[in-house]
Order: sequence, then C-alpha cells, then structure tokens
Amino acid sequence: MGPADRRRTIAHGPIVTGSPNPADGNDTMTDEKPMISVAMATYNGERWLRAQLDSIYGQRGVRLEVVVCDDGSTDGTVAILEEYRERHGLILHRNPVRLGYKENFVAAMRACTAPLIALSDQDDVWEPEKLVTLAAALGDDLLVHSDVVVVDTDGGLIAPSCRHRDFGERLGQVFLDRDYHRKSLLTRSTLAQGCTMLFRRELLDVALPIPPREKDHDLWLSFVAATLGRVHYLHYPGVRWRIHGTNTSQNHQWSPTRRFLQGGLVNATYRRLNYYRRTIPLLSRGVPFRLYPLRFGEELF
Repeated sequence: MGPADRRRTIAHGPIVTGSPNPADGNDTMTDEKPMISVAMATYNGERWLRAQLDSIYGQRGVRLEVVVCDDGSTDGTVAILEEYRERHGLILHRNPVRLGYKENFVAAMRACTAPLIALSDQDDVWEPEKLVTLAAALGDDLLVHSDVVVVDTDGGLIAPSCRHRDFGERLGQVFLDRDYHRKSLLTRSTLAQGCTMLFRRELLDVALPIPPREKDHDLWLSFVAATLGRVHYLHYPGVRWRIHGTNTSQNHQWSPTRRFLQGGLVNATYRRLNYYRRTIPLLSRGVPFRLYPLRFGEELF
C-alpha cells in the first residue's frame, strides 16, 4: 500500500470489529461493544501498577485487548504483569534491549490488533466508563482526547480538571472550539495527553515511524491527526492523573511578562519553523503540504 492509498484508507476507513478478548468482570459481551486495544509501556512501575491494571480491566461496555511492553524492569513489575496475564489474558512483551519511553510505546502500539487503540501509563487510574465514553465520542474522527483529574501520589485531589486549571477562561476557545483546537494542536505542544487518547488503528499507517526528532509519541499522534483534520477534544475527566517525582505537570499559569514573550515574534517564528519541520516527514507519506494555520493575531496563548 502506497502513501496515497494509506491516506485514502485513513479518510474513509470504517470501524471493524476484532476478536473478543473480554476482561474479567466486564458486562456480558454484545456485538455492539467496541473492541479496544490498550497499549501500555512499563518500566519499574510496581508501586501503582496494580491500581492501573484493575481500573483497565474494570472498564464497562467494551471488549479489551491489553498489550504491555516492558522495557527491562528490575523491580516487581514483570511479576505483576505475569499475574495479570494468567488471570486476565494480558499480552506481555519484554524488550530484549532498552528502547526508551517513546519507542517502548511504539512497540506496544504496533502489537495491538483491535480497530481502536488507547494509550495507558503505568501509574494512573481510569474511570470505569472512560473507554466507552471516548469510543462513543470518536465519531468520524481519527483521534479524540479528553481531560484528567489531577491527583497526588496517594490519590488525593489536586485539581478536578487539568484543562480548566491551566487554561481557565481560554479553555472554551483552545479546547472546545473544534477548528481552533485543531490548529492549536498543529502549532503548540502539551495540549494532548496520551493517557486520555483513543484513536483508530489506521492512524498508525501515517504516523509511524515517528521521526527521530520527535520526543513524544502522543504529541506526534495528535499532530498527525490534526494535519489530517480529524481530531477533537472531549471535556471529560476520564483519568486520575497521578503527579509524582518522575513526571511533570503541565502549567500555563504564566506571568503577564512571560505570556507576552511566549506570544512574541521570536517564539511565533520558532513555532512556524517547527510546524514546517514536522510536516516534511508527512509529505512522503501522502499528506499534502499546508501553510501555517494561524495568523499572528490568533495566537492567544
């Protein structure tokens, strides 16, 4: 299949059903329930891994395939995964060499077989209706992503909405205005979190391989989906996103001075150069070239 054929498949491909691999405790299966692969990347995550796996296998209204790639854990992570493989049918791949965070997720995504794929970190907790809610909201798009509840290491509430906390009055435009949100995904980083995403497997036909200069798999997926014009945000906090010493919180509560500098000519120029750099790999994959989507006056944040 050539790049042009791949793009036609992306544009018009239907959702197909996969072979059921139900999670214990899910409702009785019906053909109407979406089949979803959950791609998880693990590395020394034993502290919170059970809570996350339990929340995944407790998802309602879906059929599940859970694929985990472990990147050489030296703690009890693999033992926990082996336990869930025996109990629930979890599919476990152990990397013979360390791949790193991004490529470990790529390996997990490549191993998925369902028509829809969700990404999972090893230290969060999902609400029971997260996947079925996102599947219902996906519509004709390639990717939908949502909000998170921010919690501390013990699960205590930090913020009921990461997006409202970080963007306040700008949330309605930056996230809920579909067209502006798509353009923002093309021109900004950190607007989409992998743990909130659900996307069609066909997206990988264009998105993979991820260019070496891209640091994050999830931001690249959202950029590709936005380039193809089929992505949106759902204001639904389906994940309890745990903040601890090994991850960083997104925080856009900047001073007026920094906000001015971020919207200044130098940074605007950088964003434009970065946008065109990111479009180059897609040109060879059948995605047409497009001019930078925002005018300077539209870059409000």
